[in-house]
Amino acid sequence: MIKRFYGLNIAVKDFDEAVKKYSAVLGVEPKYMSPDDFAVPGHKGAALLIGDVAINIISGEPGTSAAKFVENRGDGVFLLSVEVTDVEKDQEELAKKGVQFVSAKPVTSRAGGKVNWAHPKSMNGVQWEFYQLPEKG
Repeated sequence: MIKRFYGLNIAVKDFDEAVKKYSAVLGVEPKYMSPDDFAVPGHKGAALLIGDVAINIISGEPGTSAAKFVENRGDGVFLLSVEVTDVEKDQEELAKKGVQFVSAKPVTSRAGGKVNWAHPKSMNGVQWEFYQLPEKG
């Protein structure tokens, strides 16, 4: 079950310049992400929190999904993220509704959360991330 809107990822070519600009425009200090914050290696990011929603500025090494996105489309909205309660169960339910996923099974991030992404072709050109936060221990 979808719990809440979690965040928006904006893929950019010039990471430092984009973080500087968004930070100034939004009036929010960036919180730089560690590699463990990404389920897939090769990305870097900075979160700009507005309430409990993150505007994430991300950039990727050549060959990563973010880098390919910027190469093909230019800077822009890369994905929308929602927090879910049980990503495996939710994936099954969403698949019944026609959502196709990038991965057959959810991926466990290095931080312990579980995630899968809806293929943009099945969601009107928008990539959605379904993210189950790591259990607090």
